[in-house]
Amino acid sequence: MTNKLLPCPFCGGKAHIAVCDAEGNPHDDSYENDPWSGLSYTLMHSFIENELCPIAHFEDTTLGTTLYDSREELIKAWNERIKNG
Repeated sequence: MTNKLLPCPFCGGKAHIAVCDAEGNPHDDSYENDPWSGLSYTLMHSFIENELCPIAHFEDTTLGTTLYDSREELIKAWNERIKNG
C-alpha cells in the first residue's frame, strides 16, 4: 500500500490529511504527539486549491464526515477506486 494520497478522481487535484480530535475538530499536526481529546484523521480537498472540482469544499471544510483512526486507514479508503470491467 502506498502512503500517499492519489489525486482526486474528479479533478486530478490534491487532497490532504487533517489531524482531528475524536469529535472531528481540526488541529495542527503537533496534536498527534499529545492527543488529549482523542485522535482521528479526515480528508481535506479545498475549493481554493481545486476550483473546478465538483466535490471540493471551502478551505476549512472537510470532505465528507468520516473520521478515520489512522492515516493508513484514510489513505486506503481514499485511494480505492472502482475498476471498470
